[in-house]
Amino acid sequence: MNYKIINKQVFEQAQLRSVSDVPFTEEELEHGMKLVVAKKDENLTLYLVEIDGQKKFDVRWDDSSEIFSGWYSAWDNFLWCLNIVDPQSDDLK
Repeated sequence: MNYKIINKQVFEQAQLRSVSDVPFTEEELEHGMKLVVAKKDENLTLYLVEIDGQKKFDVRWDDSSEIFSGWYSAWDNFLWCLNIVDPQSDDLK
């Protein structure tokens, strides 16, 4: 794996069901909950964030940020960015 899972419980939950019941600390409400980070570029991350009372996924890379409502769209975007950071990883799933 060319990424590191920071919050395994929420990462796995996001793949299986809604994350609307995931509790946030005050800091996570402000900055988001980091779920995954690229090993070769720690500026590429996937966060769970709360926007207007809704949990969403935020793919952050350097100074860009893209918000997704669904897990699969966010994960696909993260993997696409990861492939740019680490192009030799053809076994991404």
